[in-house]
Amino acid sequence: MTNMPVFQPQCSADQAHKSLQESIKIQDHAQHCALLWFGEIMRRKLYRELNYGSMRAYAMEGLGFSSTRAGDFIRLATRLEELPVVKEEVSTGQLGYTKVREIVSVADQTNEQDWVNMAKEKSRRELAIEVQQAKLLAAEQKKVDPNQGELMPRPTPTRPAAIPPVRIGFELTPLQNARYEAIVSKIGHRGNKADLLLDMAEALLAGQDIAPRGATPESHYQIHIHDCPTCAKAVIPAPLGDMEVAEAEVEAVRCDALVHRPGERNKATIPPRTRREVLARDRHRCRRKGCDHTRHLEIHHVRPRTENGSNETENLVTLCTACHTLWHERGGDRQGLLSEAPSQ
Repeated sequence: MTNMPVFQPQCSADQAHKSLQESIKIQDHAQHCALLWFGEIMRRKLYRELNYGSMRAYAMEGLGFSSTRAGDFIRLATRLEELPVVKEEVSTGQLGYTKVREIVSVADQTNEQDWVNMAKEKSRRELAIEVQQAKLLAAEQKKVDPNQGELMPRPTPTRPAAIPPVRIGFELTPLQNARYEAIVSKIGHRGNKADLLLDMAEALLAGQDIAPRGATPESHYQIHIHDCPTCAKAVIPAPLGDMEVAEAEVEAVRCDALVHRPGERNKATIPPRTRREVLARDRHRCRRKGCDHTRHLEIHHVRPRTENGSNETENLVTLCTACHTLWHERGGDRQGLLSEAPSQ
């Protein structure tokens, strides 16, 4: 790759033009390399080894991205994993970053080769126009026939009218699965799971809380974990049998839980009043640097309870579930990863 042209003020118009062209070419190459590395870290969850609970937190704190730029890179990296032909062209340097940004908004596995071919033939400006035209044409087709509206490059090839449903797969840990089942039970949902997930996503976008009919938005759900002191195992009862919970997740739960022992009253590991004070102090936001989550919040003991860590507010901090679990998973002194408590 050619070295970046050195900036020289007062040069000729021709020299300035050539230097700018070369700089843009180098910038585009660097951006698509950055996108591939970003995707590698996200795909293999390497950000966890770098002490971040999520890819967004890593992008914003570890890379200094803005929230918008982090979301843009996450979206592009996710789409590349769904579009193997496009990813191969990017990996081999045949397709640049700016063109990839255009075609991932319209390509899928049935038409990505068509869009790749067009991207190679067209200039960036011409490709942007083609993408916009495809979106407008698809919107017009849907008005006439909801089964139509494929985002194909012009002219649109003949395709069957019946489109198979899109399958979205993701993995859950036993604790995440228990949370999902508890939410479904609390809401009282009896319909299609896809509809439930879409309803949840739409509610989040609208800034609403999911609650069962007749319940208040503040309603909580509980996850029951059986922690056996004899066999040192913790399991969650599930329809298909007990599911063992990873030690890091168990330790995180022990920080902020309601404990029941035979013959004794239920007792919170952190008094409810203290918990409310810590959440209020931290403005109901995860205090892991780079993480801006305001949902699924838990209270963590900076000095572990096993090391005589107290329930004083100075020893407690708000973390989201992902950051909390990662904290226990990685261990060690991690206070440098916390942001300062908001001023009162």
